[in-house]
Amino acid sequence: MSVYPAVVGRHARLPHWASLPVVVAVLGLSVTLLVTGVLHQSEQRRAQALLERQATGVEAAITAEANRYVDTMTDLTAAISAQNSLTAGDFVAVMAGLNANRLYGASGVSLVMPTASSELPDLATDWTPGSQADALVPDTVGAALSLPHRYVVLNRTLDGSAARVGRDLSTIGPAREAMDAAMRLGRPIASRTYVLRKDVEGLPAAQRQSSFVVASPVRLAGNAGDGEPRGWLLMGMRGEDFLERTLQRAAAGQVRVELRDVDGANTQRVASWPRGGASLLVPADRPGAAGRAQADGASPDPAQAGGATPDSAHAASWQVAGVEHRWVNVAGRTWLLSVAPMDSVVHPDGTLDTVVLVAGTLIGLLLAALVGVLTRSRDRALVDVQLATAALRADVARREEVEVELRRRERELAGFAGVAAHDLRSPLTAASAYLEVLEDESGAGLDEAGHEFLGRARSAVARTDRMLNDLLEYATAEHVDLNRTQVNLGTVVAEVVADRTDRLEPDPHRVTVGELPVVSGDPGMLRQVLDNLIGNAVKYTAPGRPPRVSVRAQRGDLTWRIEVADQGIGIPADERDGVFDAFHRGAGSGAFSGSGLGLAICRKIVERHGGTIGVEDNPGGGSVFWFTLPEPPR
Repeated sequence: MSVYPAVVGRHARLPHWASLPVVVAVLGLSVTLLVTGVLHQSEQRRAQALLERQATGVEAAITAEANRYVDTMTDLTAAISAQNSLTAGDFVAVMAGLNANRLYGASGVSLVMPTASSELPDLATDWTPGSQADALVPDTVGAALSLPHRYVVLNRTLDGSAARVGRDLSTIGPAREAMDAAMRLGRPIASRTYVLRKDVEGLPAAQRQSSFVVASPVRLAGNAGDGEPRGWLLMGMRGEDFLERTLQRAAAGQVRVELRDVDGANTQRVASWPRGGASLLVPADRPGAAGRAQADGASPDPAQAGGATPDSAHAASWQVAGVEHRWVNVAGRTWLLSVAPMDSVVHPDGTLDTVVLVAGTLIGLLLAALVGVLTRSRDRALVDVQLATAALRADVARREEVEVELRRRERELAGFAGVAAHDLRSPLTAASAYLEVLEDESGAGLDEAGHEFLGRARSAVARTDRMLNDLLEYATAEHVDLNRTQVNLGTVVAEVVADRTDRLEPDPHRVTVGELPVVSGDPGMLRQVLDNLIGNAVKYTAPGRPPRVSVRAQRGDLTWRIEVADQGIGIPADERDGVFDAFHRGAGSGAFSGSGLGLAICRKIVERHGGTIGVEDNPGGGSVFWFTLPEPPR
């Protein structure tokens, strides 16, 4: 029996610690590929949506510009048709308002009159008085083909060239077709694209442009469409010049634009931006054929689709990614508008996809390696964790015992402080009484030094009494019952200010009090808080400076914030967190008497009322002590 399967099975099975990293690596690569695909599709959709918006804007700009020229032709034709007896002077007057800067790309406007060969002398006499009949030059090719003559009898140039009259336009196929269609339809019609005859005769081949004419029928009865035909008004348009400004403004440096005149199975470029760029007409079955479409003149449109009217069905044979095609109607003629993004503007280059793919793959491999290391170390770590957990539980138990003991000691200390303060007040009161008796009975017999010693003794007794009061209040602040009632803080502050300043010289600016609210709380405790804060604000003032204290309130979200601002010695920023601790004395307060318990008592009282207390820097110098109280129920 062969052992090969067993060997293969033994070596093929992954160790336990390696199976999870393999799963992580496969999942990471799968997620990376999924994210890359989604990101790529999102970039493509974003680029396509942006391109469609750009194409819509370009289409609207070109349509508006073309309609402006057509409206101009319609207005000029109506003015010409309204003349019962048109003269050269009338023509000049009608054309006087034309401006080359407003009709950018227009070469000129001509009045064309039809006539047969036998009527040529009469036409020459009517429009070129004093000249010979040969001032109107018939086209010999047109005569040979028996085509009716169509002469330019009046001309208004807009490109600075000399006026050209007397020319026969019968053999210029695009112009003749446009004139026939305009007369038949009774509205302005654009011709097929061709090179104007004046450009063929007067410009080098490199400077010639694809051009077209807009023909508008001139009839009697105000050009109503049913009057007697009189001729045509033609405006010659150079394609590149005509649309350069519009394309430049609409493209805004972000897209390339191309306009083509569609004529059956062929197309002819009318204009592009930037000028001379490669063709954007690329049949979908020939990707990468940019540049050949213009050379072969192949049209993606009506002839291939079997119809004469462009529609969305025709686009299926030539719509490719990265190029947006639209149909634009210009004076009855359909042009093909192609819009493509400039390089690195709206077309995604795939760099982000590559970065995400590479980064995601590396992250996946790193995670797999990390999972392998962690998995391999997990078993050994479990033992250490169990040991550490047991030690931690023992430590927690010890800490809980210590906390219980600390709470018990704290309660005992608070009780001792209260009892000590209460018991010490009796002998202190007796000492104070003896000092008063001594002063009353023996004061007259004391010299100056004796009076000084007696005053010091009484001051020491008073300071000790205040410290005992603070100690007793601190010890009982957490346990005394709250007698809640409605407290008018304005009245309380007025009483505190009166008590604190009754022995000082009158000063209306010493303490200013704003409008204070009515709150719910213990009147005595709240008075103690305000007395401590206002007393400190008055006391901790630099020598030689008058105290300036402001008491005000601000309404918050279901709370009131009471502020006591001073311009005193201030509190350094690094000491503000500990200023409310018991027996804390800040830097700079050594020159002032105090027990260090006042602010600690304030914090206990405010917290028992459900509020908070703090201190901030006063922009005008000094400090701003504040505390919050819940808004009383209504």
